[in-house]
Amino acid sequence: MSHRQVTALLIFGAAIVIAVCAGISIAIEDYWLLWLGGGTVILIGLLITPGYSPLLVVGLLIPFSLPLPLIWNLPVLTIVLGICIVKYWFERGLTIHRHSTPLSTMNWSCGLFFGWVLIRYCINPSIPNFMGFGRNVTGFRSWLNYALSLGVLFFMGRFVGNRQGLLKLIRWLVIVSVFFSVLLLAAAFSGSMQVAMILSYLGMVPGSFDNGMLRFVGLPAFGVILLSVLLLPNLLKVNRLGWWIILFIGSAAVVVGGNRSGFGIAIIVVTVILLLRSKFLACAAVFGTIVVVCAGVYLAGPFLAGLPHTGVLRMFALVSPELAEATGGDNSLEWREVLWQRAEEEIGKHPLVGQGYTGVENGLELDHVRTMEETEELTLATGGIHDGYLASALALGIPAAILFIFILGHQIFLNARRGYRLQKEDSVIAEAHCFVCANLLGYAAAIFIGSDLNAPMIWFAFALGLFLFQLRPTEKRHPKTTTSVARPVLAEQIA
Repeated sequence: MSHRQVTALLIFGAAIVIAVCAGISIAIEDYWLLWLGGGTVILIGLLITPGYSPLLVVGLLIPFSLPLPLIWNLPVLTIVLGICIVKYWFERGLTIHRHSTPLSTMNWSCGLFFGWVLIRYCINPSIPNFMGFGRNVTGFRSWLNYALSLGVLFFMGRFVGNRQGLLKLIRWLVIVSVFFSVLLLAAAFSGSMQVAMILSYLGMVPGSFDNGMLRFVGLPAFGVILLSVLLLPNLLKVNRLGWWIILFIGSAAVVVGGNRSGFGIAIIVVTVILLLRSKFLACAAVFGTIVVVCAGVYLAGPFLAGLPHTGVLRMFALVSPELAEATGGDNSLEWREVLWQRAEEEIGKHPLVGQGYTGVENGLELDHVRTMEETEELTLATGGIHDGYLASALALGIPAAILFIFILGHQIFLNARRGYRLQKEDSVIAEAHCFVCANLLGYAAAIFIGSDLNAPMIWFAFALGLFLFQLRPTEKRHPKTTTSVARPVLAEQIA
């Protein structure tokens, strides 16, 4: 039986299961069976479909969380990563590999960092509270994010496999970023409170501008990905029309997001990629344009601040004190400075081992209105200090924060060097290194501004860089074969 016949039979069987479940559910007016049947079909389909890139990218980039009963805002990556791991070992068990040694994306420094994270968790463990609020709430969610980051780091080489897998991964990064950018841009321009309520139910609480538009903090991240890949033609081959469409969507995502940090990170990423690719004239043009725009905004700041709707200009609060005051950006900075000062005081109490993610108990009771002091304490306990370096020093200790800074700086340097040196020898790998280097520099700034070290996308960039370091030596050792994902695929083995 051929692979196509097996696939057709599986689709036919899935259709029968869905039809039967739908009929029973309609008859008894209870739709849990339909949800169960649909979920089972989707799970089986994900397990037998070859490749991991679509699943992995969706799990990493999706801005929503799962509204499951009794589990509050469960990260989608938890389910996706579990499916990918089960699928990997299932395929590996049913497939004969000529070269079964996977590409390693774990080095000694990352292993040391996560080893200390595990030890620190064991010193003062946090038990999961599935409700996510109330008297039993804990800091387990922060530890869970570290576990997810470790999973992404460890399995990246196993999931991507080879050069074709790398290009597929980049394509899916663009596809998923375009999809969520368009979705959130449409939601932002709608200004609908009903849309805002639906998104809040999915774990994404939007803000709003003074003109009624919705504001999504995570929107510029998709724009940064699109703009960075757009400058790497060997990673993403599109026609001229597609290039301009992606440029428009990426730029709109950065602007409509209204984040000063997103605007600054986009500038960093674009500038670094152009410099590494020796596009000095284009870099000068971009930099000159930015300087002219920022100078114009600075000079016109008093006039712009007097307009009736200035919220959408919030990202320009970086260069205009008047706009910072009009858009509330200065208040945000004052609040962060308070948190940073409080974090430094707490770090001094446990400088070597940190305090973990504790002290959240009773912090999220629905019937309790928190004072300003209680809000500060809860923010410190959950790691939401708006400075990931301070947050890591507070939770894990100063040595752990220094180790992470070493890992980050080392990876930036190595990827920058290889991205510059391999341009003529291997343009695809060189541009992939440029992508990793630029995004790591962007994350370095994002961590200082707000991201904690347990964000899986940070470790995804680390893993991608470590994968690239292993890829070329592996291709030289095995020029005709690669450490690709299991072949034939699971469906072919079933046949």
